[in-house]
Amino acid sequence: MTDNNGVSRRRFLRATGGAAAAAALAGCMGGDDGDGNGSGNGDQEPQKGGTYRKINSTITTFDPVAAGDTASGQVVQQLFDPLMNYPNGETEVESLLAAEVAENDDASQYTFTIKDAQFHNGDPVRAQDFVYSFERLAASPHSERAYFLLDSLGVTHETDGDGNYKPGTLGVEAEDEKTFVVNLERPFHASLQMLAYSSFAAVPEGIVGGIDEETNGDGDPSQQYKQFAQQEPIGSGPFVFDGWEKGTAADASRFEDYHGEAAYVDKVHWQVIEDDQAIYNYAMGKNVDTFPIPTPKYQQSKIKDDEKDEQGRTVGKYGPLENGEEVNYLKVPEVSTYYFAFNTAKVPKPVRQAVAYVTDQEQLANEVYKGRVEPGYHLTPPLVFPGEGEGYDSHIEEAYPYGKESQVDEAKRVMEEAGYGENNRISVTFTHYVSDTWKQIAQILQQQLRGAYIDLKIEQAEFATLLERGEKGNLQAYTLGWIADWPAPDNFLQLINPSNTYTGQTGVLTYTNWGREQETEASKAAAEAWKTISGNLEPTDEAQEKRNAAYKKMEEANWEDVVLVNTFHGATERFSYDYLHAPKFGAMGPSRQKYNRFWIEQDAQPDSTDAPPSGNNSSQ
Repeated sequence: MTDNNGVSRRRFLRATGGAAAAAALAGCMGGDDGDGNGSGNGDQEPQKGGTYRKINSTITTFDPVAAGDTASGQVVQQLFDPLMNYPNGETEVESLLAAEVAENDDASQYTFTIKDAQFHNGDPVRAQDFVYSFERLAASPHSERAYFLLDSLGVTHETDGDGNYKPGTLGVEAEDEKTFVVNLERPFHASLQMLAYSSFAAVPEGIVGGIDEETNGDGDPSQQYKQFAQQEPIGSGPFVFDGWEKGTAADASRFEDYHGEAAYVDKVHWQVIEDDQAIYNYAMGKNVDTFPIPTPKYQQSKIKDDEKDEQGRTVGKYGPLENGEEVNYLKVPEVSTYYFAFNTAKVPKPVRQAVAYVTDQEQLANEVYKGRVEPGYHLTPPLVFPGEGEGYDSHIEEAYPYGKESQVDEAKRVMEEAGYGENNRISVTFTHYVSDTWKQIAQILQQQLRGAYIDLKIEQAEFATLLERGEKGNLQAYTLGWIADWPAPDNFLQLINPSNTYTGQTGVLTYTNWGREQETEASKAAAEAWKTISGNLEPTDEAQEKRNAAYKKMEEANWEDVVLVNTFHGATERFSYDYLHAPKFGAMGPSRQKYNRFWIEQDAQPDSTDAPPSGNNSSQ
């Protein structure tokens, strides 16, 4: 997305100690008939009223085409609706604003019948609004997901001599007010899944004027655009925007005329806190209803009465907390991944290999994260890796070159072969976001790398600041994560398509500059594999087989050049007070969950605290 400072963002994840836990999961997440909070009160009649209060990271925009980070995205999810939806963050899509969906014989054209629905300003949702919204996604100077529409989904369009999209040529049309047609250049195996992403949400036609009216003469956001993106976002979701104090909080209220089931709660309040300790203190004061627990405060022995449900999610109780409460516990494996990354233009390959050799994913998962995460060796999570978990494990056994234990001697060897030694050491800056757990991981790496002639300088940066530095090419080594936009390997492996890694360019997904200054055999292999993936996107078994082989080649190319060191695959644990009744979420994560089915026992929720907690360091 782009905010007032021109900071571009993606669907990156910041992994705090309380945000991550993982386990292998076979199959897709299904529905949830009960309230899903583990309280045993699923037979209670839902009550209306109250405010659902939760914690968020730094929010930067409410424009669906500009929101690419999970913090902004979870608010956008409540304000705007697309054609399709991942219900409660499950991996199977269903219709949302689409009343009906039809496709032609080869799945290159989709025709959507639009529901009877209205925007928050009272205007009806029409096919023309989707034409306008898709054009903004393709051409807006603030769009962060144009490649989703033009490249991944492959909607027909024209380009100029430089390969740039020509505005007004998008292959979408409104046959009438209720019929919206999307034409694809070729069939895509995840078309409906892609259309569930919030960047494809409907906004009222003309809400920010024409594309050329979104910026002023200096290229800065126009006043009309800022009004929409930061002050008065208008969508058709279950909640209406109330207000926002940047770096502090955001609020929304129930949309009484929602086309689906109107929300039970009156309001939603997001308190912005980045610091793990401040998050925990705020939760212990009962200022929020759901919350994470940072790993330093987490004790596995406090999980009680836990059992796996039919979709593989762990449900139980946790406690007592420091405030004496026992709370509901939910752990859901996600289609997500976390990694160390390197700007290859600034960190030589032997140094990157040395980091891979000393990284002990099992140690980080079991000792630092106390068993809350699953060790990760691929960029692709086990749930969507070809062959699922079995294929994931067998590929590691066959091809992973760095072992499953820390190998300082091997790190030292590869550095000495490159000419490094005690009299020729190298200093590398490792930047992580605000997290005590990631700080501990960085310190482990720092200690181990000393013996391999690498002096690791550790820096901490707030999430938004880290992304800004990365886009400008001002990082050497850093930590990030990615949660699926659609549940398939290509959604993850696009991060290491070399042309998607060039800092300073529009659409950069990682800040690694892989092969930019000088192509390597591995970068060429990755680019060629991505070409194979892009050329075989049809929803057929033959195309799937070709993609599967190319997916593995990309993973192996990354192993060779060590652009990313994959560390673990995450999940989310939700801790919630007993008065809150919330459906369980699925493997696409809680940021894809709408809150209209959340409800609160009115005589049990404590009063909110309006003042921000001490230790909140999220202001930009």
